[in-house]
Formats: sequence, C-alpha cells, structure tokens
Amino acid sequence: MKITWTRVSALACAAAMVASSATAATVYVDATDGAGGNTAVAPSAGGGVFTPLAAQGPAGDGLWDVRAFSNNATIYQNAGTSGSPDDAQRLVTSATVPAGTYDVFAYFWSDSSNTWRMGASLVDEAGDLPVYDPASPGVVQFYDGVDATVLSSSLASNPFTSDVMVGEGNRRLYEVPLGQVTGTEIAVYIDDEPNQADQAQRTWYDGIGYRAVPEPASLALMCLSAFAAAARRRG
Repeated sequence: MKITWTRVSALACAAAMVASSATAATVYVDATDGAGGNTAVAPSAGGGVFTPLAAQGPAGDGLWDVRAFSNNATIYQNAGTSGSPDDAQRLVTSATVPAGTYDVFAYFWSDSSNTWRMGASLVDEAGDLPVYDPASPGVVQFYDGVDATVLSSSLASNPFTSDVMVGEGNRRLYEVPLGQVTGTEIAVYIDDEPNQADQAQRTWYDGIGYRAVPEPASLALMCLSAFAAAARRRG
C-alpha cells in the first residue's frame, strides 16, 4: 500500500495528540478546613469557615467530622454512625490555577461494600447535588488489588502529578469527573447523601483535582512539530 505524505502527516499529528493526552496528569488538592483552609461552607449553606467536629458525633447530628485516614491523614466524614438521615452542610473547596481550561474531579472513599457515596458539582445549585457511588458511570477506581496501603506511584502509570494514596486497608479512592472549568479559579461543591439510611451510605471526602486541557493553539503546534519530524524522515 502506498503511504502518501498527507497520510503520514495526519498520522504524525494524531500520534502527537495521543502522546499529549497520555502524558497529562491530574493535580490533586487535599481538602483542608479552618480559617486558612481551602474548604469552606458553601454560600447556599450560609457560607463561612468550615470547622468539622474533632471526633465522630452521634447519629443524625447533621455535622461533618474529621478522621485520621487517607491523604494527609484527613478525611471529612458524614453519617459515620447508623441512624436517621444525616444531612450536613454543603461545602466548597477552591483552588487558584494558571489561566486555562481544566478537567475537574472530586475524590471520595468507599470500603469493600462499595456503597459509600458523595454529592459533587461545579455549581452551587438549588436542591440536592448529584450523588456518586463506586458504580456510578464515569467514576474511576485506581486500585483493585489486595487490602493494603497503596500510593499512586506504585501503579503501572501514575495518574497524578504527586504521590496520592489510592488504597488504605479495605478502602479505595474514587474519582468523580465533574466537567471543565475555564479561568483561574476552580470551585467544587461537595455534599453528602441527603437520604442516607445508615452508615453504609456514609461520605468520606478527601479532595479535588484538576488536569489541564491543551488549547487549540497548543495542539496546532504539536501537529506542526509532528509534520516537521515526518518531513525529516521523508527527506
């Protein structure tokens, strides 16, 4: 089969774009509380400083508590105790980024029951946020091996720019894709399951993530570079 210059150029451009996608990694941002933290009470919930309980509270208290697990030994938990629906305040985690377009994610944990869940959105919308569990479409589990403490650097390919814990004991980290944001500020709104029946539907919130989306001009430059490389080979 005769391979034309146009075909070679097109294949080279496609290869460049695939390589760019394959090398893109997600920046993980751990959620933090308090006056200097990146996580606050969402405007729709009244706004203000997010101050979780230092220990797990009673069933139905409607409050978040902090527990010493997962990344940076902090997760924010709701409904860890069996009981009536435990609807806690909506939160917002923010990050300042270089100007650009980003794919944005939220991260929660579940144990081997695969029933823990979390509400998440890029919009502080009225009513309940969309709720995700490990079986929700698009949700990603990074590690499915034996129970252990596992860092992302030990995976076949690290999906993050840093070393992120993706497994701890019988719990696994899950990634929720939320869409894209353009600009210099990212805000992710987090909530629990408003209709949770018991602690099997608890929320363990860990943080957010973002991944740069190449601009069209950048893709064009990659294609030109690919064309040039193909031309050198042809010559």
